[in-house]
Amino acid sequence: METNLRRMYYLALVVIPMHIAYVVMFWITEPSSGEEAVWRTGIIVVHSIHLIVSLALAIIISRAKRQNHLSNKAVFIQYAFIVSLSAMAISLVTIDQHVTTNITPFLVLCLGLAVIFLLRPTSAFIIFSVVLTAYLLLIGIVQKEPAILLTNRVNGITFVVFGMYLSLILWNTTRKNLFQEEEIKRQQKELEEKNAELQRLAFFDTLTGLYNRRKWFEFAEEESRLICRYNIRSSVVLMDIDHFKKINDDYGHPIGDKILKEIADLLKKNLRAVDKLCRWGGEEFIFLLPNTSVEEARKVAEKLRTLIEQAEFSIDGESIRVKASFGIASIKCEENPIDRAYERVDRALYMAKQGGRNIVVSET
Repeated sequence: METNLRRMYYLALVVIPMHIAYVVMFWITEPSSGEEAVWRTGIIVVHSIHLIVSLALAIIISRAKRQNHLSNKAVFIQYAFIVSLSAMAISLVTIDQHVTTNITPFLVLCLGLAVIFLLRPTSAFIIFSVVLTAYLLLIGIVQKEPAILLTNRVNGITFVVFGMYLSLILWNTTRKNLFQEEEIKRQQKELEEKNAELQRLAFFDTLTGLYNRRKWFEFAEEESRLICRYNIRSSVVLMDIDHFKKINDDYGHPIGDKILKEIADLLKKNLRAVDKLCRWGGEEFIFLLPNTSVEEARKVAEKLRTLIEQAEFSIDGESIRVKASFGIASIKCEENPIDRAYERVDRALYMAKQGGRNIVVSET
């Protein structure tokens, strides 16, 4: 329907100056007889009326196109346009019979209905049948020469049959194209969903929804370049849940997974949007704190350690408490900065484990 509206709008813009030109041409030409004067007057009247109708429809279509819901109004506009075109063409043919046997306007009408409007086969059959009936009746009233009348009626039927055939071809072609477009859109959507899923699998941990090692290294490499370029300070924190193996042994891995997800949510809620949190593996988490000194990172880690220690994880009515150890290191502008930073933060975490667990240890 939107396609029909667009075509009708541009058609109206085209026929408006054409009507003006036709009215002027017939107006300035002097008639050679009284019968020709009546013919010219009729032609001028028909073009003038359709000029006004086309202008009104162009305005209505322009306003309708700005609305979101077009269904009912669009159908009304379409049939109003078809009626106006049909009335104009048949009127011109009828008037022409006074001085000529010309039925070209009816041919143009049949081609226009077939080419301009995308009509369903049922609608096309009804429209062309009504148009043909009106044409046959009106031309029979005006044209008194039997041979000419018969020829024009036969030609009119031929035009209608050809127009209907062309309309069916264009409808089927357009419908196939629309189906193909819809299929392409559906396939593109599926491809986008699959790509999103692949990206999720490639860069996110499936259990917690956090970034995985691969994605974290991308963030860290980018941060290391900023550190060297702008001489800023950034830190990395490595966290390990204390005695997590015992939780898995006592309660089972499903319970352990649930605790991991809840801890991941707790960490996300209490870190900045710019901080890059990752599940490093097993019960270890690592987070990159951009533009953060080791001292500032230690405060963040202490806060998280306290929150985890105070949190209660309810499992089947039983409350479970966990603790975590933290290691902190800075990222420096040096050769292999991320590998070196990881060596230092891993060593700091090891010292936290050796120092009694549930503590924060920095690289110094």
